[in-house]
Amino acid sequence: MKWILTTALVGMAFAGMAQRDLNPRNGNPFGGAQSFKDYNLYGIQFQLGPAFLMNSPRNERVDVDGVFRGDYVLNPKTRIGAYGEIGMFHFPKKFPKIKIGKDDNGKQKYLILLSYFDWGLGFKYFRGAEQITANFEDASGGYLGSEDRTFNFSNGNVYGRFSAHKNVYFKSKKTGKKANFFLDNSLGLNFDYRVLNTADTYTDWYPVMEQNQQYYRPFHAQLHYGLGFGWSPRRSVFIIPGVRLPIVGYHSAAQAMDGSGDKQNYWGKPSMHFFSSRYWPILFQVKFMYCFPKRQKGCATGITNDQDKDTQRNR
Repeated sequence: MKWILTTALVGMAFAGMAQRDLNPRNGNPFGGAQSFKDYNLYGIQFQLGPAFLMNSPRNERVDVDGVFRGDYVLNPKTRIGAYGEIGMFHFPKKFPKIKIGKDDNGKQKYLILLSYFDWGLGFKYFRGAEQITANFEDASGGYLGSEDRTFNFSNGNVYGRFSAHKNVYFKSKKTGKKANFFLDNSLGLNFDYRVLNTADTYTDWYPVMEQNQQYYRPFHAQLHYGLGFGWSPRRSVFIIPGVRLPIVGYHSAAQAMDGSGDKQNYWGKPSMHFFSSRYWPILFQVKFMYCFPKRQKGCATGITNDQDKDTQRNR
């Protein structure tokens, strides 16, 4: 199911054709509060929101023979966490674009490949759990009963991130002009290092249940995709609620929480090992972006309107 969701989200990144792209020097492309200031092509961005470790809806059943008769079922669970980040964003001076044909009026059409890129440093706090249900049988396979136990964990990762963004804009049906809202698609890399790790242990229960345990080691890297719904209340401010999720990843896992035991590298899958299950990290956020105004050298240039021009001509 997660690959269906990922494919659907990534596909939206290519859903729109290029128009004049998001740029704080493009006058007032989104409407909102009018401003005659000149802004730099960069600014500060910060974001925060809840963090989740999603898991498979299908629980794994493991047969047991020896320590006790029967089987046990692994049921990973999601707990809400949080994350925060601060960094900067940058608009290109010239948008990279490719020709995609001509419109009905014979005017050349372009597809803009990059709207802006941003980067940030932050902290992710994840929480999860694994419920184990042991089902006991007698020698003839008859059901004797079951026992449930839930084991919790929490992890804190410091990380660095870089993303490239492509925006898709909405148009007003009445005026045909660009509306004040847009879709923000991004593709990027994040590098994480775990600095906080607390977890229950079930080594004092049935040792046979420890055979599938694997714990991801501190460093891991991921290729992620993000989708946001942006709003620009004024030319220098952008507010973008959205979601970010890894689509490809790398991590190494060991059989014991302290990193000892056999280690194995995992390439490709974005989900992370903990206890005897895998967890898929997903971030929901609200991102705020603010462009820095340019410093004016000397006196500000006056804005001449039509009334001023008529007055000057009549002098």
